[in-house]
Amino acid sequence: MTQPPIGIDDIHVHLPDLFISTTGEFARSRGVVPAKLTRGIGIERMAVPDAHEDAATLAAMAILGLMKRSRVHPEDVGKIYIGTESAVDEAKAIGTYVIGMLEKAYGEGSFQECSTVELKSACIGATIALENAIHWLSCEDGLALVVGSDIARYKLRSPGEYTQGAGAVALLVKREPRLLAIDPVFGGFTRDEDDFYRPIGMHTAVVNGRHSNFCYVSAMVEAFAAFRRRAKDRGLFELANGECLTDQLSHLIFHIPYPRMAEYAASAVFREDWRGLDRFSNIQNEIGDEPREADYPDKDSFLQANWEYSKRLAKTALFRKSFEEKVAETTLISRQTGNIYTGSLYLGLSSLREAGRLAPGRRIGMGSYGSGCSALFFSGTVQPGVLDLPIQGLIEGLENRREIDLLEYEALHEGSRTSLNTPKGEFALLGIDETGYRRYGYVP
Repeated sequence: MTQPPIGIDDIHVHLPDLFISTTGEFARSRGVVPAKLTRGIGIERMAVPDAHEDAATLAAMAILGLMKRSRVHPEDVGKIYIGTESAVDEAKAIGTYVIGMLEKAYGEGSFQECSTVELKSACIGATIALENAIHWLSCEDGLALVVGSDIARYKLRSPGEYTQGAGAVALLVKREPRLLAIDPVFGGFTRDEDDFYRPIGMHTAVVNGRHSNFCYVSAMVEAFAAFRRRAKDRGLFELANGECLTDQLSHLIFHIPYPRMAEYAASAVFREDWRGLDRFSNIQNEIGDEPREADYPDKDSFLQANWEYSKRLAKTALFRKSFEEKVAETTLISRQTGNIYTGSLYLGLSSLREAGRLAPGRRIGMGSYGSGCSALFFSGTVQPGVLDLPIQGLIEGLENRREIDLLEYEALHEGSRTSLNTPKGEFALLGIDETGYRRYGYVP
């Protein structure tokens, strides 16, 4: 008996109502030319959580929106998997707080037969959650909710500050999905790195930016190569002479710490896939041969040379054409939100959906990265049901947010207890009691 396809049936994004522009006052205060932020890294606005918002409220709002959109009943939900690196408790799963909030909308005990777990692996957490949900659905009936919910926060005036953001993306995962059927092949890569981490008790992350870029790109290439090898062994793709795997992918979505990073990832993956083909020989004639590690005194020098080579490749006409066709539109929303960590890959999927670029039968490649470092590459085929799914209206909704000034942003960043917006029609953190327990409620 053939196993029915399993994948993403619907998707819902929840973003804070506040944002700060990276140009103007913010750029002047940091001594940065605005073009470095809007074009150099690709972020025009950063989503900023209000004082009553955290990763738990963002996740609960994303799930509530998804359940209402798709008319999901609590008794049908068997699992809630939440990927986050913005945990609100060192022991209690964020999902239990989320279920507590959801039961204020659906009734006490309505989710009592649903199990939940929090998955932490930096920005790859939601993808590992999706992989686990798919495995569960391969042997059980029901629905799974997968959420990526995070608040990216770095020290004020640090290099990482420009890439902050916040938001949650909820995925409805089921058999015979309407949106995207996930192929049963994942390519993975992991090694121990210190490119990004947040020690226990620290409010902001520690980032080694240059090294993190190297880790991201090398891990993504290794995960893609593993996926390509496994997909070939499983007979997932049939390549014609002179064709490569990415030729059969209509779109490539990458983890987006900042939009320009998706370009660097694409350059590295295309380079890996084109190597040995006539098109790559033409590129070498244009920009020279690839660096060889044996020609450099140490690994760091080689990695830098390799990085510079990928940047030169990214300026070639062949790459620009492939990037514009397959990758560019995946960053539309991230440019207006900044980095939302575990949800950013699926924000790329939402960008394609909102832009009307998800056509039935097209196969999409997805590359997820988590610092520390791990990567997964997988693919899925857009389903006919996508035509019946209304868009969320995210792109228009981004224009209805409230812009805040620098002083308001810095006060919220440093832990202001006063909300700029009075909570209304949303879940909110109502307070933290003397024991440290967080109290949430629904504010009508």
